[in-house]
Amino acid sequence: MSKNIAEGYLIQLPSGLKVHPCRLIHRDGTLMWKHALLFRNELVAIPETQAQEAHIMKTAQRLEELNTWASQGLEPWEAFIPSVWFKINDPELKDGISCYFTHSTQNNETVYEKLKNHVLEHETLEIRRRHLFFKRC
Repeated sequence: MSKNIAEGYLIQLPSGLKVHPCRLIHRDGTLMWKHALLFRNELVAIPETQAQEAHIMKTAQRLEELNTWASQGLEPWEAFIPSVWFKINDPELKDGISCYFTHSTQNNETVYEKLKNHVLEHETLEIRRRHLFFKRC
């Protein structure tokens, strides 16, 4: 990370990596660490294990892949918006393999219809109230 950013703004991950919340999880992606670790602009949790960190990274990669199907022909900022992703005290979200999200320009039903044939056998995609819910494994 840049030496010009104050240490207090960086998040220490279990792997030893220090990241700024606005750093992309994947270099060519759209999802940032803040999407996984913040809820309503407040830090919710930091992964406690390397497994949780790895799960967040793999989930981000898979969400990025699904986003390419949902956002074909759209601008890069017209993409998934994670609402809540990683929360230690939530049994459904404590491992980093699940995420609630919406799309910035499309309703949940449209996105679901575009993605349902691209969800793998070991994955779950559901519409839950005002969000889409994705789970790996």
